[in-house]
Amino acid sequence: MSFDEPAIHDFHARTYPLRIYSGTDALIELPRELQRAGASRALILCGRSVRERTGLTQVIETLAGGRIVGIFSGISEGAPAECLEEAAAKAREVRADALIAVGAGSVIKGVRIVAMLLGENRSLLEMATVHRDDEPPVSQRLNAPKMPIFNVLTSPTSAQNRGGSAARYRGSAHHLEFFDPKTRPRAVFWDTRALATAPAALARSTSFEVYWWALMCMGAVRTANPLVQASRRHAWELARHAYPKLGEADDAAARIDLCAAALLQNRDEEDGGRPWSCQLLARAAYACAVGVFNHYEGVTQSRGYAAFAPAMIRELGAAVPEVAHAMGEALGMELPSSGNGTETAAQVAAQVARNFQAQGWRTDLHDCGIPAADAPRLLALALRNFNANHDRLLDRHREAMLAAITRTIAP
Repeated sequence: MSFDEPAIHDFHARTYPLRIYSGTDALIELPRELQRAGASRALILCGRSVRERTGLTQVIETLAGGRIVGIFSGISEGAPAECLEEAAAKAREVRADALIAVGAGSVIKGVRIVAMLLGENRSLLEMATVHRDDEPPVSQRLNAPKMPIFNVLTSPTSAQNRGGSAARYRGSAHHLEFFDPKTRPRAVFWDTRALATAPAALARSTSFEVYWWALMCMGAVRTANPLVQASRRHAWELARHAYPKLGEADDAAARIDLCAAALLQNRDEEDGGRPWSCQLLARAAYACAVGVFNHYEGVTQSRGYAAFAPAMIRELGAAVPEVAHAMGEALGMELPSSGNGTETAAQVAAQVARNFQAQGWRTDLHDCGIPAADAPRLLALALRNFNANHDRLLDRHREAMLAAITRTIAP
């Protein structure tokens, strides 16, 4: 196994305008951002817990004065399609001209879809990515203008500055996928007070996605372009030091560092890195975690990440030994530069499992009540994930993925 492969120097990068406000009283800048966008009728969108258990929406209303025309607090975990349609109806009712997302992953990505509904005036099914058996999925073009979005984070999330989104759906597909770069936010706020509203347990759950992706992307650094290499290395540096500090004395700094790591993961994508499909093991684990999250109530996406990563490394690692080796190095393992790929995969899978367990995560789903007979269904859902399988690469590894899924969900 050689690590002398040069970085890829043929690439395309793009930069989108974005303002970031971080630290104490960062939200003070929100009124100026609304004014800059010409917004005078902004709608706040959040989850019920943010509305009922924190004073954050009231703070925003006070700061923004007469520029807030209402609050919709019905966006729940996974951004279900029905609640997004209700949010769009609310925005039309109050004649909103801007959307303020207050929350973490589900709210942030859900508000993007609300903007799509308002701008396109089409149904979710008409706008969603189209999947056909044995063909690459097709992302629909959404050309209509979209109203400005402002994201106030209550927990670190890589959803903060993206154009893609997904909604939980109760129809034939477990979720619908969308992409529209015009739904990227005008500004993102890492306000210390807003980030502190998430209890430590919730912050650890949502932030684990950032930590997880940082580790997965370390498996594909050496073959990335120079800009992406920088984002991946520093995202992991930030995440591995900050994540264990959540709930401790320097918790505020840790939350902001994880927000920064998440933003670097967004920049990774803008610079041509495709972090959500950067390497086989990450693709397989991500696709399975999303399938379980959208198909079974009560199983968070982070829980799926923790469970499926070791399983996929163990089952598929020999197919990409350089990826498994690089992930092991990121965790401080001393591994021979050449050797048996299957043995290396097993060693790295065990180390990843130990690392996740030390962070408080189980690395199986045996307690979730998912029968082994559901494994083929979960595999089918995973293979319909656009981010992970846009080029049908995972289709070549069906048997290995099925074996890993079966072992992960049932004893």
